[in-house]
Amino acid sequence: MKVQRLTRTIQLQEWASQIQDRLQSGITVREWCSQRDLPLKTYYYRQRRVREELLEAAETQGALSLPGQPVFAALPAPRSSRESAVMVRIGENTAEIYNRAEAETIERVLRTLSLL
Repeated sequence: MKVQRLTRTIQLQEWASQIQDRLQSGITVREWCSQRDLPLKTYYYRQRRVREELLEAAETQGALSLPGQPVFAALPAPRSSRESAVMVRIGENTAEIYNRAEAETIERVLRTLSLL
């Protein structure tokens, strides 16, 4: 049983690495899969399994029930060369708001910044 669990862990790590590679590549899932002769269904299945495993690990460690501070994640910059329409700085925190941003998104960003 331990060998099967280890094999599964190694497999999930490999899949997570592939997903990270795809995210960093900046190309669409379809393009990335096409370059590797990987069916789209296989990519999305692996992505779902990795997410489920991460969610389960977070629940086990109690990471999902932590109150308080919001957690920020680095997101890739938009692919277009357009500049931000508005830049808001509050203390050490900065938010850039681009043209066509949804009102709800802007409201949430400003509300979050005001809490910090």
